[in-house]
Amino acid sequence: MTAEALTAILKDYIITKESDETRSDLHRRIKYYLGAKRIDGLSDKILGNYRCNLEMFAARMNKSAAKVTTDDIRGYISYLDETRHLKDTSLQTHINTLRAFFGWLHTEERIKKNPMSKIKSLKLDKKGARQALTVEELERLRDACKTYREKALIEFLVSTGCRLSEVAQLRAADLNLADRSVQVTGKGDKDRVVYFSVRARLMVQEYIVQRKGGDGLFVSSKSPYEPLKPRAIQRIVRSLSERAGLEDRVHPHLLRHTFATHALNGGMDVTVIQRLLGHEDIATTQIYAELNEEGVRHQYNKYVAN
Repeated sequence: MTAEALTAILKDYIITKESDETRSDLHRRIKYYLGAKRIDGLSDKILGNYRCNLEMFAARMNKSAAKVTTDDIRGYISYLDETRHLKDTSLQTHINTLRAFFGWLHTEERIKKNPMSKIKSLKLDKKGARQALTVEELERLRDACKTYREKALIEFLVSTGCRLSEVAQLRAADLNLADRSVQVTGKGDKDRVVYFSVRARLMVQEYIVQRKGGDGLFVSSKSPYEPLKPRAIQRIVRSLSERAGLEDRVHPHLLRHTFATHALNGGMDVTVIQRLLGHEDIATTQIYAELNEEGVRHQYNKYVAN
């Protein structure tokens, strides 16, 4: 085709250079989406997780939100799986985030087609994912601890059933060592009293004596000895899990579930467990502390067999 012919074809068109902002408006759309979700009442923590996941996605896409296809989404999920080596639970979190984001764009009529409409959720083994540690596994985790900080952290988590966020905000001075209790602030800024074991008290006392400074319950090993953030506590527990040969399956919330399960199997009333865990609905407690066959057999032999 000659230059003259091309000029004749294009004479009725106005050609402009596509800007980077036009090519990829994802960052701007993400900003608007997070603003809408903040108005809806989502917490800063959840919004932060959404932002992290969505910005990671946007960094891989050099196109506008309206041009993102289902194949683009599938390719991104494959990247997270094969290159980033994310676990299925983490992959599902990314899928859920993208589904919510593109669903919002579609509802707001920012895009004509929802590229997530054909993306299915992963089939997760939810029961296996929350399977409590056995007594033997818990002992292996304890044996893997090398420092008093690690020992105190594991004992405190597994004997109180506290949430990760609750432990991270505690100060050493908050503990009542005499009666082994502490008041924590849970979801909805509701306070409750929890208790910790004799072993936890001994490990915490030894840890506080040996550390070099800090007023948090669990602090950094380096000056200025700031309280450990939730992510730092997660890393410690994950490292212990690997060291114990537990296939990196242990995390702070699993220790909370282990507390509830062992307490229930030991005969503690479920309403007491509900109060200790800070659950408003007892149905939530029953999900965390499902009775296994061993627990059923123990209860039967205790109350009926004789």
